[in-house]
Amino acid sequence: MIRGYVEQPSPRAGGTLTLRAATDAPRFRVELHRCGDGLTLSAKSPWLPGADAPPHLPAHDWGRDGTGPRGEPLPAWPGHELPAPAEPGVYVAVLVEGDDDGDRTDPDRTTPDGREARALFVVRPAVPSARILYKLPLFTYHAYNVSGGWCLYDHADVPGDPAPGVSLHRPGGGTGATPYDVTNFDPYDPTPRQTFVHWDGRFVAWLAGRGYRVDYCTDLDLHRDGEELLGPYRLLVSAGHDEYWSDAMRAAVSRHVAAGRNVAFFGGNTCWWRIAFRDAVTFERTGFWHEHGQPENELTGVSFRNGGERDRDEHPEPVGFRVQHADHWVYAGTGLRDGDVFGREECLVGYECDGAAFDRAAGPPYVPTGADGTPAGFTILAVGDCAAAGWGFGNGAATMGLHATHGTVFTGATTDWPRGLESSAAVARITANVLDRLGEPPPSRLPDQSSS
Repeated sequence: MIRGYVEQPSPRAGGTLTLRAATDAPRFRVELHRCGDGLTLSAKSPWLPGADAPPHLPAHDWGRDGTGPRGEPLPAWPGHELPAPAEPGVYVAVLVEGDDDGDRTDPDRTTPDGREARALFVVRPAVPSARILYKLPLFTYHAYNVSGGWCLYDHADVPGDPAPGVSLHRPGGGTGATPYDVTNFDPYDPTPRQTFVHWDGRFVAWLAGRGYRVDYCTDLDLHRDGEELLGPYRLLVSAGHDEYWSDAMRAAVSRHVAAGRNVAFFGGNTCWWRIAFRDAVTFERTGFWHEHGQPENELTGVSFRNGGERDRDEHPEPVGFRVQHADHWVYAGTGLRDGDVFGREECLVGYECDGAAFDRAAGPPYVPTGADGTPAGFTILAVGDCAAAGWGFGNGAATMGLHATHGTVFTGATTDWPRGLESSAAVARITANVLDRLGEPPPSRLPDQSSS
C-alpha cells in the first residue's frame, strides 16, 4: 500500500514540488497526469526509495516528526523533490509501487479518483496566462478527509476539543484518501462526493473540451495571496461544493468584485463555514458566516439557509429550475421561455442548494426580500422548489441568479451544476454565456462575442 501528498498544493510551472509518501514497498515511482478532457501523462520520475511511516493525527503536519495520542513517536513522512510540470493545470500524481522485478502495482490511470496511490495538486503559471481563474476547494476537500482518524464531521472520540482542526499536509485533499461521506451514495453519480472527480473534475474536463483558457489555483492561494492573486483575472470561477472560506478569502473576493471584476459560483452550500488557521497548514471551523454578522448572501446572493439538502437518495423526486426573465443575457441561445423548467431530468437541484428569501405569494417573477442578506440588486433568474419535493430549508428554493454593482456575481445555486454540463444543453449554454460574458470566450468564439 502507498499513500502520499504534495506538500505544495500549487507549485509554479517549471519549479519544484515535494512529494511525501509512505509505502511498504522497497521502491516506487511517480507518474504525473494532467487533468483535462481525460488524463494525459505529463512526466515520470525515476525509481525512488520506498520507506514506511505511520499515519499522524489529522491536525498534524505529516512532514514533521509528531507524537501520537499515547505519546508514541510518529516519524515524518519522507519527502522527495521532483520537477513541477512546465504546463499549468490540475494534476494527479499516480504512485506506482515496485521492487527488483519492476512494477508491483498497476493503478487505474483512467480516473483521478482513488483511496490511495494518488495525490492532487495544481500547477500555477509562472505568469498569469488567462483571464479566467478557477479555484479548487482544497479546504472543503480536507474538511471531509478522514486521513489520520477524524475530520471536521467525525470527531466524537477526540478528547478535549469539540472541533479539532485538520491539516493540509496529509494524504487526501481531493484524491488519495477516504472522504467522510464515502458511504453517502449519490444515485446520480457513483463517484464519492467531496472529491475532485465528483464535481470539479467534471467542470475542468468540460472547460478543456471546449477550449477555454483557464488558470487554476487552490483555496490556500486565495487565502495567502488574496488581491495579488486575483488582480490579473477578470473572472474567478468556483464550482461544486465550495463550503469553507477564511476571512482573507472572502475579503479578497469582495474587493475583486468592488474593483469591477467578476465571480461565478457554479455550485451550492457556498461560503457556509467560516474558518481560521491555527498555524500555516492547520485550520478549524469558527462558525457559520451568517452567525458572525456577515451573511454569505452579501457575497454570493444566496444561502444554504434558504435552499436545502437532498441527502443520500432519501428524496428521489427530481427538481429542476423554473425560468423567469428569459430575455436576460444568461439565457441567450437556450430557447427557454418564462415558466419552462430545465434540469429536472438530470435532478440538477441538489445534493445541496442555496436560495434567497422571497415572498412565494408575490410572483412569479419572484423578487428577493433581502431579509437574509441578499443584496437589493440580486435578480432571481430561476427557482428550483425543493420544499415541494420535501427537503427544503427555510424558504426551500434554490435560486439561480446574479447581482451586479461594480462587478457581477453569478450563482448556479446547486452543487450538482457540473453534472448537468454534459447532460443538459441549457446548463451548458448558460455556463458558456456566463464564462464568455464575465470572463473570456474560447479563441474559436472571440470574434462573435461582445464584452461587458
